[in-house]
Amino acid sequence: MQRHTETEHPVRHQPRRLSRISAAVAALTVGVLATPAVHALAQEQRGSIIVSYEAPKSPAVQEAYDMATGAKGLEMMQVIFSPFRLPEDLYMKAVNCDGVPNAYFFREDDKPTIRFCYELLTDMYAMIPKKPTAEGITPREAFTGMLLFAIAHEFGHAVFDIYNLPVLGRQEDAADQFATHFLLQFGGDLAYRLIRGAAYTHHALIQSLKDKPKVTVPVLAFASDHGSPEQRFYNLVCIAYGYDPTTFAEIMDKGFLPEARAKVCKYEYSNLSYAIKNLIGPHIDKEQAAKAAATTATWSTAPFWRKPAQ
Repeated sequence: MQRHTETEHPVRHQPRRLSRISAAVAALTVGVLATPAVHALAQEQRGSIIVSYEAPKSPAVQEAYDMATGAKGLEMMQVIFSPFRLPEDLYMKAVNCDGVPNAYFFREDDKPTIRFCYELLTDMYAMIPKKPTAEGITPREAFTGMLLFAIAHEFGHAVFDIYNLPVLGRQEDAADQFATHFLLQFGGDLAYRLIRGAAYTHHALIQSLKDKPKVTVPVLAFASDHGSPEQRFYNLVCIAYGYDPTTFAEIMDKGFLPEARAKVCKYEYSNLSYAIKNLIGPHIDKEQAAKAAATTATWSTAPFWRKPAQ
C-alpha cells in the first residue's frame, strides 16, 4: 500500500550540504564516473550506518519495539547496506510516529537520517497472510520482502542525497526503482522470494482489479508525488521480469503483467541497471556485497521479528 513508503517531507527538498565526494560526483559525466580516479575517490570510506531504537511511547507499539530489538533488525540493515561506501555517517532510527505508519528520509540537523516508524512495522506484520497464498507466497516471504523493499526505498533517497546524484523524473519513482534493483541483486531464489514478498503489498489490490478493470479515483489522486499503488506494482514486476523472464515467468503465466508492457521490460531493466552501474556502482564494495548477500539469505529464513519469550 502507498502508506508503506514515506509521505512528502519538506526537509528533504531543502538545499543540501555537499561533501567533497558528493561535489565530485555531481561534476562528473557518466563516462568519467568509470575512471580509476573516481574509483579511488569512492574508496575513501569515512562514514558508517549508525542505528538506534527510540523507546516506545505507547503500548500500541511496544510489540513492534520488542520485535525489532529482539531480532536486532536495524543491526541487520547495517550489514545489508554495508557494501555502500559512505562519505558521511547515515543514521537509521526506529521511532514513534504518533500512530502514523510511515518511513522517510531527511536531514536531521544536517545529518542524513532514515526514520522507520514502529507503526509501519505493526501494519506490515498485520498485513501478512496467515498461510501461503494461492501463488505460494509464504508469510515469511511477504513480511521480509515488504520490509526490505520499504527500507531500501528510503535508502535510495539517502543514496541520491549523500552522493548528490541527479534524478530525472520523480524521486519517489526513482527510489522504487532503486529498491527493486537492490532486491534483485541478491540473485537466484533469494531475489525471487524478496520480489514476491515486496509485490505482495499490492497483491490483493491487483487481484480485485483484474475482476473490476474499470477504476474510478478522485482526480487529486494524480497529484501525489508517489505513483498509484497500481503503477508501483506494475513497475516492480516489470523490472523483475526484465531482469530474468525465466525466474519470474509466473508474472506472465498468471496474468500479472499485460503483454504490451512485458515487451519493453528488458529495456526498462537494462536502462535502470546501466544508470545504477555508472552512478552508484563506483561507491559499492563488491567483496562486501557478496558477504552481505550471504548474511541476508540467512536472515530471510529466520523467525519473524518477535522477541523470544522470557
